[in-house]
Amino acid sequence: MVVSDLTPAHLENYKQKRLADVSCRGTLMRPATINRELAYLHAMLNVFVQMGRLESNPVEKIKRLPEHNVRERVLGQAEFDRLLEACPDHLKPVVLTAWYTAMRASEIIKLRWSEVDLVTGIIRLSGARTKNKTGRIVPLHPRLLAIFKELPSRFFGERVFVLPNGRAFNNYRKGYSAAVARAGLGDFTFHDLRHCAINNLRLAGNDHFAIMAMSGHKTDSAFKRYNLVTEEELKGIKWKDLTDSVLTMGKVRGEKG
Repeated sequence: MVVSDLTPAHLENYKQKRLADVSCRGTLMRPATINRELAYLHAMLNVFVQMGRLESNPVEKIKRLPEHNVRERVLGQAEFDRLLEACPDHLKPVVLTAWYTAMRASEIIKLRWSEVDLVTGIIRLSGARTKNKTGRIVPLHPRLLAIFKELPSRFFGERVFVLPNGRAFNNYRKGYSAAVARAGLGDFTFHDLRHCAINNLRLAGNDHFAIMAMSGHKTDSAFKRYNLVTEEELKGIKWKDLTDSVLTMGKVRGEKG
């Protein structure tokens, strides 16, 4: 088929076909992924319109799919400990970094010692290394800092995380997926560790804006997708009138004493 023969009907068929396709994770394709593909096609066909090869862009008549990509899976400490135990040795510090820092997979796997300050316990990422092209500072959990100081790659390479033979690696998915299966965690992706980190930072009482600065979120809408308020948290909700009453009673008792 030539580009000039492409119609909205063809694109609708493509959209429905992609919804039935299976991704590399073994799950059905996500609507957001298909929407991005349509966006790329839209941009490409605009070039043909500008060149006079097409009268109009057929993608403009295609309704985008509703996106409901919010993941509602976070691990408890016991579940995470099982995952960590199931990981091969070279992935353990990688998984721990994701669990504590909320960094993205590519930021972690390609982390260099020049980006790590072991004195202050800080990771400094340049804009060239982040998804939104904005540099950021990521503090290291004390446990993670201690592990970093013991990594042998400090003394012979640029990359922080390496294989047992000292070589850098980029492919972590196979080893991670096998660890998830051994730990019996079902559908739990590496990116879900970012959700865990952000949720744990919130539960620890950290400032909303500090967590956003650490995770690299620029908007509240994106940030909110990474926070999961559990039923147990809601059971412990605080009520203003009851809180005020407790404070008042405590003040009265103090005055009487």
